[in-house]
Amino acid sequence: MNYDSCNGRIYNIEEGDTLYRLSRRFRIPIRLILEANPYVDVYNLQPGEEICIPGRLETIPVNRDDTFVYVIRDGESIAKILDYFKITPEDFMRNNDLNSVLLKPGETLTIPNGETE
Repeated sequence: MNYDSCNGRIYNIEEGDTLYRLSRRFRIPIRLILEANPYVDVYNLQPGEEICIPGRLETIPVNRDDTFVYVIRDGESIAKILDYFKITPEDFMRNNDLNSVLLKPGETLTIPNGETE
């Protein structure tokens, strides 16, 4: 693929990369990665493959529209939720204004949208 028109940077896929992980790593909405790579099967990324990560990476904010509401279940902890959704503590805290680290069943959290594995 010709990436002369990539308005950002070329990234070499590594083992374990997913579209969601790349969006979190580069702090860019999944939608923009999809738009920048119309001919790449971004749902079946292969190590060594190259894709375009668009934009000036350090200045692209995560869009609040790229989130969903999650209802806490009995016995869940912040650590379990971070691990399950593969999100960083920074993304978690940016999207949630918690008064306590103790989660109560029935409370809601805002989770950055993406894939679970």
